[in-house]
Amino acid sequence: MSTLELFKTLQTSDFGRFVGGLDHLFCATLELAHIVGMILVLSSIALVSLRLLGVGLRKQAPALLARATSRFFWVGLGLLVVSGSLIFLPAATSYYPNEFFWNKLILLALALTVHVTAYRKIAYTEQVNPLAGRVTAVLSLGLWFSVAFAGRFIGFF
Repeated sequence: MSTLELFKTLQTSDFGRFVGGLDHLFCATLELAHIVGMILVLSSIALVSLRLLGVGLRKQAPALLARATSRFFWVGLGLLVVSGSLIFLPAATSYYPNEFFWNKLILLALALTVHVTAYRKIAYTEQVNPLAGRVTAVLSLGLWFSVAFAGRFIGFF
């Protein structure tokens, strides 16, 4: 089964048709949940990354900030996955030819990989190597904001 066939199957499934047939206010609520999820993810990443860069919250240890914002990150990611899936399902075939959609998925995979490897290792360390902290912060911020921008451009192309 090709990817396009999979997308067609998802879109024409009973659940895909059910979601597609829901009131437009439900769809607006899904989009709002998606935005809230991205805000939670980006704000938690930004707080810790800016601290790793030495900008703001200098009296707070990066590990303390990372632990304090971790729940926001995972709740935000959960909102993104659920709302994004429900937004995607009823229009799956329209996403297939969209390069920004594929770029977003690639960037999301890269951002998650960096987050669960380097970012967690660096951010949760009591004594952070300044260079490693800065590189990880810039990489993480760049990837997560790229995910957001790619997602935003999906609707325009």
